[in-house]
Amino acid sequence: MTAPTRLASPTPEYRVSRVLEVMPADPLRSRTTANRRRGFALVAVCCVPLGLAAGLIVWWAWSWPFGVVGFVLASVVLGLLMWWAADPLARHALGGAPADPVVHARLFNIVDGLCATVGAHRPELRVRQERSVNAAVCGRRRRSATLVVTQGMLDGLDRMELEGVLAQQLTRIRCHDMLPATVTVATLGIGATLLAPPEPVTAMDRAAVRFTRYPPGLVSALEKMRSLGTQVNGASRATAHLWFAQPGPGTGPATSLDDRIEALREL
Repeated sequence: MTAPTRLASPTPEYRVSRVLEVMPADPLRSRTTANRRRGFALVAVCCVPLGLAAGLIVWWAWSWPFGVVGFVLASVVLGLLMWWAADPLARHALGGAPADPVVHARLFNIVDGLCATVGAHRPELRVRQERSVNAAVCGRRRRSATLVVTQGMLDGLDRMELEGVLAQQLTRIRCHDMLPATVTVATLGIGATLLAPPEPVTAMDRAAVRFTRYPPGLVSALEKMRSLGTQVNGASRATAHLWFAQPGPGTGPATSLDDRIEALREL
C-alpha cells in the first residue's frame, strides 16, 4: 500500500499574499487622496483667474512676453499666499479658547483614546462658548489640525455621544477631509460652490462608528443636536464646511440630521 501523498505546507510568501487578498482595503485611503487633490484644485481655480487678470494688465502695459511672466508669477504668488494663509484664517474664524486639561479633562481623555484607535495625532483642542451643540476641525496637515467644540456640546452630550461626534471629527482629520474646507476659508467662500465632498457626510459618520463600534452613541448625539440646535454665531458660507453640522440656515453639510440618523440606523 502506498503512503498517502502529503501536501506541502504553504510558503510564507503564499500565506502573506492570501492575507493581503482577504484584508479589506482602507475605505478612507481613496477619500484621503481625493481630498488632497481637491485642496490643490481649489487653490488653482481661485488664483489662476486672478493671475490671468494680472497678466493681461501687464500685457496691455508692456508686451505679451511680460504678460506671460506676470501671469505665472501672479498665479504662483497668490496660490502660495492662499495656501499658507488658509490654516491661520480658518483657526481665527472658528474662534474658541484653548481647552484646559483640568477643566476639560473628559474631552482630553476621550480624544486621546480615540486618537490611538483612529490613528490620528491629537489636534489642538479649543472650546467655544456657545450654547448650541456643534464641533469643527480645520488645518492643512494632520499634525497641525485644530478641533473646536462648543460648550453646549460638552454640557449636553454624555460620554458615549461625545465619543461618537469626536470620532467623526478625528476621522475627518485622518483622511484630510478638513483640507479643502480649510482652503475655502482663504478663498473668502469663493470655492464653497466647488466643495462638494467625494462622498456624502454619512460616509464619515459610518467610518466613525466603525471605530467606536457603537452606532447608537452617534445617533443619540445627532438627535440631541436636532433638538438643542447647531447654530453658531458668526458662521459664514466660507467656514460652514468646517463644522460637524449646519452652523446656520443654508450652510454646512447638505445632508440633514434626519437623513444622517436614518443612515446610521440602517447599520
